[in-house]
Amino acid sequence: MSKPALRYLALGFLVSAIVLAGYRLFLYDVQPIASENEKIEETVPTKEEISYKEKYEALLADKEVADLEKETETSESADVKEEATSESAESAESESSEPSEKKITLIINEGDPSSVASKQLQEQGLIEDAFDFDEFLEENSYAALIRPGSYEVSSEMDYNELASVLMDNN
Repeated sequence: MSKPALRYLALGFLVSAIVLAGYRLFLYDVQPIASENEKIEETVPTKEEISYKEKYEALLADKEVADLEKETETSESADVKEEATSESAESAESESSEPSEKKITLIINEGDPSSVASKQLQEQGLIEDAFDFDEFLEENSYAALIRPGSYEVSSEMDYNELASVLMDNN
């Protein structure tokens, strides 16, 4: 750049600085910040707002009480049903002393690994160890062949029979 151009640029910066300083001094009003000594106004709720709040709190309390009552009723009815089923199961066990074949329906969903089927079989009492059955499936390359669906299995089946049932397409 030439010397006169730099002088005009510097003069422009100087003029803009003077204009901004004049604005700041004469026209700019600083808003006073509330000091700690001054009281801050708080809005006092009206009677109507207070009554709405009380009604809302009462409604919430009523709803919670109703939910708790429903919960206790369902748990009491579940306890009664459990007692009735346990008594009937005990009487059925005492009537038949020989172990009977247990049949269940096993449901495997899309994308479930073989360990889910193993856990379900263990929970139903058809196998002793879910990890052992899952290991059996892996060793024989059956784990990838298990298909989703619902399967009828019984307690009399061994690992090979269970695996073949789980690999069948329904």
